[in-house]
Amino acid sequence: MNVHLPARLALGVSLLTAGLVATPAPVHAAAPGVDTATLAAVTEQDPATGRNVKYPVKPGEVVPASLGVTNLGDAPVKGLVVQVRAVDDLDLVTTYGNCWYAVDSNLDIAWCEFDDELAAHATLAPSGDLIVTKADARADKVVVVVYRWFSKAWADERGGVQKLAQSDADLGSTAVRGTGAALPLTARELPLPSEPRPTNFVYATLVTPPTTTASPSASTSPSTTASPSASASPSATGSPSASTSPSGVPTSTAPAGTPGGSPAAPGAGGGDGGGLPVTGSNTVGAVAAGVALLLLGGVGYLVARRRRTRFVA
Repeated sequence: MNVHLPARLALGVSLLTAGLVATPAPVHAAAPGVDTATLAAVTEQDPATGRNVKYPVKPGEVVPASLGVTNLGDAPVKGLVVQVRAVDDLDLVTTYGNCWYAVDSNLDIAWCEFDDELAAHATLAPSGDLIVTKADARADKVVVVVYRWFSKAWADERGGVQKLAQSDADLGSTAVRGTGAALPLTARELPLPSEPRPTNFVYATLVTPPTTTASPSASTSPSTTASPSASASPSATGSPSASTSPSGVPTSTAPAGTPGGSPAAPGAGGGDGGGLPVTGSNTVGAVAAGVALLLLGGVGYLVARRRRTRFVA
């Protein structure tokens, strides 16, 4: 048995060696996506609430947002890259030559690179228009833009901004580069975050103009149209029932069976197209004529009664 002991030991050593060879060594590589630059995305804040400003905009209008970046480290950062994602009815201006643009479903995405050096504890922000609302934007689809800052060294390690933009593009679409001038960076003073946070948000709210439909009070109502009192009436045109006979006694020329007479014939007083009711001296004349007719009627009645009495006697 002692003879086989070395053989067994040799077999154990061989198996142990094989196990060590088969076991992979632990990998201590840095996690993907980590940027060594200490950057913070900063924007304007409401002093009363301490929250990011919500910009009121109209359809087709530019959102005047600040997409700033602050270097919280102690060493300068040479070269910067920003990714901007506009959601739904918020679009991106696609003219800048240092930006690559992609579309993914309801997202408009831009990757822009800058050769500027960001000093320690300094802040820069793009000085051109970046975000605009659609001309037919809806209020429930104008909400947020997300942006994130990286060092240019981080982007170059991953193939540059063109490759990063293409990786964000929808399947079957191609990222395109802007054909205009480059988007510049300028120094800004913006509120600093309490911790390095490379991602931030910009908010917008749609302002819709009030509806300008005509209300009944603004449209033509019966009170503003010609009413019977403002049109040609018998009192305004001089009716036959109020005419005067050559003897000076008012007579009625109304046809039999028509109460009060009918409107005057064309051209009989009143002017073109009628007018307001006649008042003043004409009214007094009409009243006097009515009283005279009443008196004549009474006299005729008494005469007829006396004649009837004599006949009976």
